[in-house]
Amino acid sequence: MKDQLISEISKQLNIAETAGTESLCKAIYSTTGKMALASIWDHPEDEKFVSIQHFKKRAAQVLDAYLSIYPEAGHRFPLDRSGIIEDIYETYRRNGFFYHSSHRLYPAAPSTGGMGQCALYRGVPPEKPCYMSGLGLYGVTKAAEHSQSAAEMFEMQKQPLSDYLQEVLASNDWNEVEWPDDTEFLRLKPPFSRGYWQEKPDKVETPSMARYGAPNKLYAFYRCLNGHFEQKAIPTWRVDDFRTIGQPGYGEYRRIACGLLEAAQQLPPVAVKFSPNHIVSIKLGYRLPPAEEDFFKLYSWPINYDITQKTPQVFQREMSKIVYPVFKQHLESIGYRFVEE
Repeated sequence: MKDQLISEISKQLNIAETAGTESLCKAIYSTTGKMALASIWDHPEDEKFVSIQHFKKRAAQVLDAYLSIYPEAGHRFPLDRSGIIEDIYETYRRNGFFYHSSHRLYPAAPSTGGMGQCALYRGVPPEKPCYMSGLGLYGVTKAAEHSQSAAEMFEMQKQPLSDYLQEVLASNDWNEVEWPDDTEFLRLKPPFSRGYWQEKPDKVETPSMARYGAPNKLYAFYRCLNGHFEQKAIPTWRVDDFRTIGQPGYGEYRRIACGLLEAAQQLPPVAVKFSPNHIVSIKLGYRLPPAEEDFFKLYSWPINYDITQKTPQVFQREMSKIVYPVFKQHLESIGYRFVEE
């Protein structure tokens, strides 16, 4: 009975079944997201919203229910599942799957886009049959043309990293600077596993990036000219992650950082490995800019389901082979390289 249940779910979501618990966990994770999304349509006729708590509670109930039916998958998920529930909510919120205000959630307007045979969906009613890659909804279509690209649908920047870097560098003037004690300098050479920032500046004429200040960070380009350091302020709105709520989010600095790394020919490639079960393993050597990371998280499964703020699972994930070309095309269009392992 339980084998038949998960087989039916996997078939509906187009998740290939494999030995072990990997495909089982994928089906549980995707179903949790799908049922949580469906809860947004639970509103009574005289209201058009549900509470944020209603969404999160539904996700927790579904996840707990499936892990009680399939205890063999339990070791892949943490005992405290609040982190993964929050991550599911945030992934959908940041990708525009609902409107929210005053703790209320409203279903987003229906939207579709994509590339080739892959059609991406958002805001569709629960009864619409959809395949899933991670938390993302998609379908297979014979139509070669789409009303919009994935970049347009999910508000990802279409400007290449190199062009964007030159645009930001063109504003403001260079001024001599003496660095505050808390200044950090962008690391322009691997290993990036040691962190993206270093204590000492690089004494080169080629522009790099620095940051300082607390609690609010100030970001600036810097260079060393004739033995003197100069800086050029980066406007705050260029580093602000506008999708962050509450505390300051400076995630957009990564778009500038990736542009600097690309200019220095140090931007790590995206490593991919194709599996026979229609899954593509994707391994990043550097965190993506926020909008691209949001799309990556939406349309992929984590390798490790122990998701917290300290372990956001943003470097290594798995994606449906059908959705992967959409992801690859966008990243290549802005300057990323892909290598097959």
